[in-house]
Amino acid sequence: MNRKILYGLYGLIFWFLIFLGWEWYKSHPKVRLDPISIPKTQAEKIDSILIQSLSDFLIPGISVGIVQNGRVTYLNSFGFQNLASRDSMTIKSQIPVASVSKLFTALSTANYFSETEISPSTSLGEIFSKKNDLPTSLNSLSIAQLLSHKSGLRDSGPIELILRRENQKKLDRILQQIDKPKFAADSFHYADINYDLLGFALQDHSKKPFEELVKETVLEKSGMSSSEFVTSWPQENNSMLGYAKTFLWKRIEPKPIQLERFPSPSSGLVTTPENLAMALVHLGRGPMGDFQKEMDWLKSGSDHPLGFQKIQIDGHNFIGHFGGQAGYSSIFLLSEELEIGFFILTNARDSYDHRKNIASAILSTLISKP
Repeated sequence: MNRKILYGLYGLIFWFLIFLGWEWYKSHPKVRLDPISIPKTQAEKIDSILIQSLSDFLIPGISVGIVQNGRVTYLNSFGFQNLASRDSMTIKSQIPVASVSKLFTALSTANYFSETEISPSTSLGEIFSKKNDLPTSLNSLSIAQLLSHKSGLRDSGPIELILRRENQKKLDRILQQIDKPKFAADSFHYADINYDLLGFALQDHSKKPFEELVKETVLEKSGMSSSEFVTSWPQENNSMLGYAKTFLWKRIEPKPIQLERFPSPSSGLVTTPENLAMALVHLGRGPMGDFQKEMDWLKSGSDHPLGFQKIQIDGHNFIGHFGGQAGYSSIFLLSEELEIGFFILTNARDSYDHRKNIASAILSTLISKP
């Protein structure tokens, strides 16, 4: 073999070994907690599922809330919100919920526009106060198309995000970052830009910053006093950190979240399990809850509310949303048929489909006969 090629291979092997050693040094082993020997009650069985999941799915920390018949029946956290500092995950930990944020943007949209007698079919051209500032290609897009990801818009690519300066991450700069729809209107194409544009439309029409409007219309209304759509990240005095599986070892390493804009109506909600359980209670109570008007507006004649995904777990139908970004994963579920709602929040990338696996195990425990 040519000597230069051989030396080149030796060099590549050397740097690969350096990379593996560095990855091992910077990563953390799987979290192991003492299992519950013989779980008897429903709560103990769910505790056992979550404790085992930390190890099985390489999760640093997990929080779960369950609502049955309109009341919280389970709320607990296990593991750590930061493996370096060993700060525990608790029901008061402030956790990014990624795309579960879209549910709260949808509820805020419904609350605000229902009060101003604007329907989901209303176009952006009819909503924006300064018509000349809105690109012509966006004029005919409706609120419903944005809520259902049928606008044809696409998200920025990774190169665009890298080159974007800090001042361009502000929500009020969003129109300068949209050229025109890239896909056929009314065909489904999931993109965060739909909800970020919707948040900006709310901000423009109400003359209030989006983060203040959603706090007033949804968060305060549902008792989510420790929740906010953040305008910067990480937060001071919050050690929360997301994690992902390492390249080779069965270990985990930090994977901090990078939001595309601030505030981010699509992904920027930071909340606590305690607060999220309150929202689930209000949504789970149907006509008796505080969000029936908003849910009726979002349904607008369809079989499920705009902004809510249809999700099936073990053959049972739910509405809700998945969330996953960088080192955070979440799922928020609600079943009118079963009168059950629950959420799962983790500070781990969903490399093993842990959201559905854990949701399935929890649901099996909830509906199993004693």
